[in-house]
Amino acid sequence: MKKTLFGALALLLAAGAVSCSSSKKVAGTPAPTGMVEETVPLSGPQYRSDAAYFRAVQNGASSDRSTAQKIAMQNCRQELAANIQADLQVVMENYVKNQDTGVAAEHKSQYQELSYAVVNQQLRDVQVADEKIFRQEDGSFRFYVCLQMPKAAIEQAVEEAIANDAKLNLEFDREQFKKIFQEQMATFSRQ
Repeated sequence: MKKTLFGALALLLAAGAVSCSSSKKVAGTPAPTGMVEETVPLSGPQYRSDAAYFRAVQNGASSDRSTAQKIAMQNCRQELAANIQADLQVVMENYVKNQDTGVAAEHKSQYQELSYAVVNQQLRDVQVADEKIFRQEDGSFRFYVCLQMPKAAIEQAVEEAIANDAKLNLEFDREQFKKIFQEQMATFSRQ
């Protein structure tokens, strides 16, 4: 009885292990029975941040077309701003660390506040890379949008904002900032 029980248990575990294993999907292979593969709009590599642009993709749903668009745009702007802020924070921290003066460390929070202001101002000039709208089965709308912001515009705006601040401009090393900014953007685009 124990042998039969252990045998059945072993067979059950083996069947479970085989059924849970992953398999590579070959191009052109149909989906398994009862399953339908779905494509996600705006999900290709051209919709991801790269060396030249920060990008974000979001969607919004509503029974009203314009409300679905507004929800998607607002969500996308928030995601784009958060991504840019996170990247700029790393750039500013690295810039302050690389400065030899103790004054730079004292102004760290000022650099970060300035970068927040720059991002908020620059988001007014965000570009729509692509957008798609779908009517769902229930009659509501789902709007997809990809927004982008040139990284060079952010870099230039930060430099100009620092140059316009008398205190920060005294110690600002434009070349060092440019070097760190470009290194960080290259690192982020490889991720």
